[in-house]
Parts: sequence; structure tokens; C-alpha cells
Amino acid sequence: MILHRAFYREVLQNTGAVGLLILFVFLVIRVVGFLRLAAEGIIPTNSVLLLILLRLISHLDIIVPLAVFVAMLLVLGRWARDRELIAAAAAGIGISSFIRPTLSLSCVLGIFVAVFSLYLSPLAVQKGDSVQHEFRLRSDVTAILPGVFTENVGGDGVYFVETHNSDTNTYHNIFAWGGVQGVESVVVAASAQHLPADDENVINLELNDGARYDVTLGETVHQSITFKRYVLSIDNRGTPATRNRLEAWPLYIHEIQDSERDLFHHVGKRPDGTKGDITIRSELHWRLSKIVLLPVIMFLALALGYGIHGRARTATMVVALVTYFAYATIGGYLVAYARNIKGDAPLISLWIVHAVFLALAIYVFQRRSRNLNIGLSIYQRND
Repeated sequence: MILHRAFYREVLQNTGAVGLLILFVFLVIRVVGFLRLAAEGIIPTNSVLLLILLRLISHLDIIVPLAVFVAMLLVLGRWARDRELIAAAAAGIGISSFIRPTLSLSCVLGIFVAVFSLYLSPLAVQKGDSVQHEFRLRSDVTAILPGVFTENVGGDGVYFVETHNSDTNTYHNIFAWGGVQGVESVVVAASAQHLPADDENVINLELNDGARYDVTLGETVHQSITFKRYVLSIDNRGTPATRNRLEAWPLYIHEIQDSERDLFHHVGKRPDGTKGDITIRSELHWRLSKIVLLPVIMFLALALGYGIHGRARTATMVVALVTYFAYATIGGYLVAYARNIKGDAPLISLWIVHAVFLALAIYVFQRRSRNLNIGLSIYQRND
């Protein structure tokens, strides 16, 4: 049918346009955030673009449903404004005839969202966490990032080096501050090298050609010494592991016997009667719910967007967007709440929310198919 082909074409075109706009806003926000983290030494500066790309991939399973939802509202709103829906209705083509193309689109786009939600998005998150974790491990090994003021683990010291020569493994222009029992010390040196340490949680730096200044709080007199060689010890306790996350789907098949984070290890009850990690189970529910969310909101967009005209278009668009964000926010809140209380009740409620919004979509669709307003007894004409 010509009208169905036009529906496919315009929804996909508008989805692409809306998606690009959302991606642009997303990239602007993320670029600013990642540049700030890179300036603070939290993430590696040479991996900013990679981390932005990985973060973008990890959010596509949320961006696509929103783009499709807005695109359907725009297409149906324009058709209603141009009286194309009235012409279709005169030819015997009503809202029910759009169920099939909507379901077809939801199946195609649902596969796309499922691939990202169950595989590419978790994989991107893992790679991003791995890059940041390896960077933190490298930072802990050296304890100092060139060009960045770094606070030690206990919070009682700050150190800074201007440059690092990787060929000779030498630091240049070192500054260190520390405070112990009311005595504050400042050490400056021209260069430094690593020294072996007996304790793996301590890193020793041999400082060369510098000075140390000590002052007791509340006193005006300070003590200073110059040195040719001085050993500075830095607390180097280990970096915590990355967050426990749901792994990409194929890893469950190949690593069931080895991985403690595989899918089947955490879904349902184990032989001993205990349940798996609530964090992974809740994330699995959330990723599956993003797949279910797509056909529900597409059906809701069809019901809300069909037949609106005049001043009702703006109001309907606002109501539709509020409904979508309420839908997604409630789902995210229930997943976070399940992790917080370490219980399954919020996860059950998550699927009840899906059922409620599906029932809402069916209700609105029935009202539209009878040429009724969304209200209980107010009729709306399409002329």
C-alpha cells in the first residue's frame, strides 16, 4: 500500500533526523564532561575520543526508542495537519490499518535495539571501564600523573611532577606536600627516579637536587634543608576493581563454567537455593525492558499522534513526551531501587509498569479508533 510505504519512509527519515539531533546534544554534553575528567587526570587524555564513542554506543538502546517515538508523533502530526489522514479515512483507511506497519517497524527496530542492549552496549561499557581501570592501575603504579596534582589515598598529601621522561623513567620538577600530626612539609626537587620497595603498597621515589621545608601549625618559624638525594615514600594501596556489570551476551555461552558474571549463574535460583547477584539480575531486567519498551511506545505514539490537529498538536506532543520520560524514569528508578534494597519486588514492579503503559496505549488506541477524545465521553471530530 502506498500509504504504508510512505509511513515507513517518513518514520525512518524522521527517526534519523531526530536521532542525529539527540546524538549531537549527547556528544556536546559528554565531550565537556570527558574533557573535564581528562584535565583532572581521572581518564587518559589520549582515550577521550574512544571513551566518548563507547559511551555513545552504550546509550543507543535508549536514544533509538526516543527518536522513533518523536518521529512517529511528527509524521502523524504533519499528516493530520495536511488533512492526509482525513483523505485516508475517506478511502476507508483508519487507524487500525497502521497497526501492521507499526508492528513491522517495531520488529525491525527491535532487533536493532536488542543487539545494542544485549551485546554492543554491555560490550562498550566493559571496554570503557577497562580503559579507565587500566589507566587507574598505571596511575597507581607510578602514583603520580605528569601535569596533574594528585592526592594520596589517605588524603594527607599532594604531589605534582611537571614532566616524565619515559626513556630514562625520570620525573622532572617535583613538588610534594604532606601533613602529619600538626607538622606540614613541602618538598621540591629537580628530578626523581623509582626505587625498589619491600612493601608492595608503598612506592619509593629518589629525589635529587631539592629542598624540604617543615613548619608546625601555629608557629612562624620553619625548618629547611637542601639535599642532593632524598627518598620520598608514597602510599600505593590498590585500586578497586571495576563495577560488576552484565557481560555481553555471547560471553555467557562460552564462559559459563569459568565466569562468575555469566547470565545463567545469576538468573533464577542456584542448586543451593540462593539467588545470583542482584546487580546483574537487575541490569538484565533493565536491558530486556528496553527491548519491550520500543513496541509499547510505538503503539502509544500511534494512538496519541493519530488524528490530532490544530492547537491539540502541541498539547498532545507535550503529553506524549512527558509520558515517555515518566515511563523510562520509572523503569530506571525501579532497577536502581532493586539494587539498593537487594530485592526482587521492584523488578516485578518493572514489568507491571510495562503492562500498565501497554494498557494505556490500548485504551487510547480504542478511543482514537472510535473517533473519540482521550476523555471518557467527549467526542472529537477529524474535520
